[in-house]
Amino acid sequence: MTIDNQKQAVNLKIQKTVALLVLVIAFGIIYFTNILVKGVFGFTRDHVAIMILILFILFYTYHYLRNHNYIYYSDTGDRFILRYFSLRPLTDKKHSIEFHKSEFHMFEISRSIFRFRATIIIYRRTSRGIAKYPPVSITALGKEQREKMMASFQKLILANQPK
Repeated sequence: MTIDNQKQAVNLKIQKTVALLVLVIAFGIIYFTNILVKGVFGFTRDHVAIMILILFILFYTYHYLRNHNYIYYSDTGDRFILRYFSLRPLTDKKHSIEFHKSEFHMFEISRSIFRFRATIIIYRRTSRGIAKYPPVSITALGKEQREKMMASFQKLILANQPK
């Protein structure tokens, strides 16, 4: 099975780009035209600009804290492959977890307060013991994709249990 959230990742990037574009256009309209010289609803144009800027900062902070990742997962063949990278701005480091399926030991899901961010931790059997990989944010995965991934992990755990 293969899971790839490329569409969600592209949509998130588009949302952030559109938000930045709206901010620039709004500031252009506010300060370089005569449309809001007197303000609107009792607010000066500086107040309107500050409110728009605060909304923009809240939008970006929300997405930054969620830490959406592009995720590619595959369990076809005899390899376990999980590739991911953060969609946060200014982070371009790509990560990959790859090993033989028989080395898969367990996984752990942790959720932050109010289910704001979900992360998954992969454990692998090695010759020196159990290795724990860093948490991977799975908040950008859809519900169906998460369920498929968890079902795949459960299959791997059952297949690797001692007989």
